[in-house]
Order: sequence, then C-alpha cells, then structure tokens
Amino acid sequence: MHMPHDHHAPFELRKDLDRRLAQYRELILGSLEGVSEDEARSSPVAGTPSLLGVVRHTAYVEGVWFDERITGRPRTEIGLPAATANSWKVRRTDSLSSVAAECRRIQEIADRNLAERPLEAAVGTVARMHEHRTDA
Repeated sequence: MHMPHDHHAPFELRKDLDRRLAQYRELILGSLEGVSEDEARSSPVAGTPSLLGVVRHTAYVEGVWFDERITGRPRTEIGLPAATANSWKVRRTDSLSSVAAECRRIQEIADRNLAERPLEAAVGTVARMHEHRTDA
C-alpha cells in the first residue's frame, strides 16, 4: 500500500516517524473493519495465526518496544503476555472491539513514553539497569 507523502514539505524526522507510526496503526486496526468475529478468528492455514491474533501481536510488540524496553516495566505489569508465543493466541474473551481497544491502550502508553524522548536516546537501557538491580 502506498503511503502518501508531501514531497514539498520540509522533512522533520520526528514528525515523519510519528506520522508513519500513526499510519501503520490505522492500517493494522483498519484490517479488522468489515470482517465478522468468525472471520477474524479463523486461520487461513492450519497452524497460522488468525487476523485477530496478528492484530493482538502488533499491540504486544508495541508494548514491548515502547513500554517495557523504555521504562523497564515487566510485561505482566503492562498487561502483556510474558511469553511472545502467547501474544499470537486469541482468547475466548477476545472480540474485534476488545482487541482494538487493547491496541489503542498500548498505543496511548507508547505515545506518552515517546513524547519527550529524543530520537537518539538508547532503547532498553532502563530495562537492562532494572535487571541488574534485581540480580544483585
């Protein structure tokens, strides 16, 4: 899919990255539009994740990179599965609206964590410091 870009606008890295992140989020959540709960839960090929599972996993990835890796908070505190493999699994209680709401919740947290963070700041430093403190 083509991402529109105004080639005449001055390039500002942070604004461009924020804009692209918002576009990708819209595309991911937009993939749930117009499908039924059954269609979203079904796997196209046995053993592969469903559309709902893929969307759940994107929220997990965003939570890991833009919360756990930045703040050092453990996944369970964030509300994410501890194991990556479980991020693809659709729970019985999941629905199109609940998964979309979870994505938006994680996105809001990510946006807050990224708001004042300079682009050159290291990611994962806080998490590694936290791990060292608990090991001592």
